[in-house]
Amino acid sequence: MNSQSSYLMESTDENHRLNGKVNSKKFVQQYLTNKFRSFSTILDVGCGPASIAMELAQSFPDTSVFGLDISVKRILEAKLLCHSQINLNLISGDVYNIPVCGNTCDLVYSRLFFEYLKDPLAALKEMKRICKPDGTVMIQDLDGQFFWHYPENNQLNAQIIAIFHDLKKYTGFDPFVGRKLYYMFYDTVFHDIQVYIDPYHLIAGKINSKEYQYWKKKLSTVLPQLIKHSSMKLDEIQTINDTFLAYLQREDTLTFSNLFTVYGRK
Repeated sequence: MNSQSSYLMESTDENHRLNGKVNSKKFVQQYLTNKFRSFSTILDVGCGPASIAMELAQSFPDTSVFGLDISVKRILEAKLLCHSQINLNLISGDVYNIPVCGNTCDLVYSRLFFEYLKDPLAALKEMKRICKPDGTVMIQDLDGQFFWHYPENNQLNAQIIAIFHDLKKYTGFDPFVGRKLYYMFYDTVFHDIQVYIDPYHLIAGKINSKEYQYWKKKLSTVLPQLIKHSSMKLDEIQTINDTFLAYLQREDTLTFSNLFTVYGRK
């Protein structure tokens, strides 16, 4: 199996961007501690800056927590921030060939990572290999990001579809991976599969200034990949970028996406 494709949102300050996106304490409480009583070993796949792994290590001091990310740079940066947490071990590695023995972890989870993978089913099978018998694998990811709006701008919608068709072909990025997770768990033969759905992006009316700057930064980060992989010219891509941002600033528009969370028992 080839190693996973390069991260679509890679940038020099990516750890800071990822840290700013998640409320680690809320995530751990809502999706992990409220579902399970205890763990002995946990693996965070695609851990990025390891903010969630750090929160888990602090919340469960008697648990061994591992964080895996393909980026050596992100792992080194995270280690500088987490060096005092003795029950947290951060490693660089490939999701298709995780450097952890099979049947090791009570919980193996991933958040907002599968949308970037060329072969998410293979990644799920590898996560299952790491999981202990009767342990749990949890995947959380988005569905519909960039795509769901009203009133519809048909020209903008067609342009977005064309761009993401090219991105999926060359990078594997799938904006609709959330709805596919249940089938992947079923196909990989998990038991007691549970599916939950929550709103993620929900912008009704003019976007606030903080969220606007987030989207603006996000689009500028992905721009090099769009230029590299899209058949469109730079000025066309920039026009789409500007049109989308202008759409978010209208008082009469609604933009949304969903967050799927799927649990399966090995």
